[in-house]
Amino acid sequence: MKKAMVLILILAMALTLMACASDDTVTITSAADLEAAIIGVQRGTTGHLFAEENFPDATIDAFPDGPDAILALLGGSVDAVVIDNLPAARFVFHNEGLMILGDYLTTEQYGIAFQLGSPYTALFDGALDTLRANGTLAAIYDYWITENPTASRYVSPEGTEHPNGVLRMGTSAGFEPFEFFEGGVIVGFDVCMANAIGDLLGYEIEIINMDFDAIIAHVQTGQVDFGLAGMTIRDDRREFVDFTQGYFTTGLVTIIREP
Repeated sequence: MKKAMVLILILAMALTLMACASDDTVTITSAADLEAAIIGVQRGTTGHLFAEENFPDATIDAFPDGPDAILALLGGSVDAVVIDNLPAARFVFHNEGLMILGDYLTTEQYGIAFQLGSPYTALFDGALDTLRANGTLAAIYDYWITENPTASRYVSPEGTEHPNGVLRMGTSAGFEPFEFFEGGVIVGFDVCMANAIGDLLGYEIEIINMDFDAIIAHVQTGQVDFGLAGMTIRDDRREFVDFTQGYFTTGLVTIIREP
């Protein structure tokens, strides 16, 4: 699989040449040290909310997407980044000098977001049950998450038709391995899962990229039909959108620079 973020280190090196890191660095050896740190987060995410709720004395620096927060960490303008564990693992893999600190800060589940009262919520729930039962979700997981070299990327079964039209999926493509750009095309776990659901229900899936913190508003106003972007199911979000059942269990972690 191509690595979508291999340029981050190069860009960060250029950024570092243009701006010196602060001399007031914070030594972080545990989550407790985050209280005195500058924490980078992706705006509007669970990581953003968690940092604000749990580290009230920290300085929270919110970025449009995860790669921007990682650039800031590499450049020294933030001391740590709080983000979901799998994207964190990919950022660390692609960028020398970074590491994940300790254990999960949280455990949570991703869900697919729909307008309140949307009939599609139940349809997608049924489709998720079917894809679990027939092994399709496991195969998608095997390809994108475990990166099994013998696994194959999901493709629509031969003869698949989409007589029910198009459903617009709002996402934020800076979140490898769930949604990210590869050769100018948005790919990833969530994209394959959405296409598998669409194939099962007879819908073509159109992907619309946007900032993460705009997705719920776009779902509410009908500018997209659903939001699928590694979005954690939270009670405060349920005030604005309905969620399907959880489709992936994850957790927040902290990325820091290696000592």
